[in-house]
Amino acid sequence: MYAKTAVASIVGDKRLVAYGVLLLALHLPGALFLYKIANEFDNVPHFWFGFVLSECSNKVGRSVNLHSRLAAWLQNHGGMAFSFRQADFSVRLVGFLLIGGLFWETAELTFSHYFGMPSDPFFAFPITLRNIDGALDVSVGIIGATLAFLISNRKRFQRKDAE
Repeated sequence: MYAKTAVASIVGDKRLVAYGVLLLALHLPGALFLYKIANEFDNVPHFWFGFVLSECSNKVGRSVNLHSRLAAWLQNHGGMAFSFRQADFSVRLVGFLLIGGLFWETAELTFSHYFGMPSDPFFAFPITLRNIDGALDVSVGIIGATLAFLISNRKRFQRKDAE
């Protein structure tokens, strides 16, 4: 039931679908030839991936009332006053870290050799300058997710001020 509601909330939002298409439009040319020419271009899709996943996590969280449930659960079990805005940021960040940090980076590490691309040793410790690319990818994605949160909240508060 929740999965159907979550998928419908994303697919039904034309803006999120357009964000996903733009993400593919950035990543495909990068994977085919741009990353070899300018390795730094890799930061652009990772930033946008963080932005898009933040928006998707927010949309899914709202569709299943996760924000209110999280705030209420933390207040009941942790004794902490947790605002809806804090719950929104937490849902966005955890959504990105679970999907972007774990799933994406693990898939990139596991399957990149099938496509003839070198894998990023994100899970190799200690993190050094030779294997920092995966940690950098996740960090840039976190910045994208945070920016999506800030833009979303700014729009929301501007609407309240106009009323």
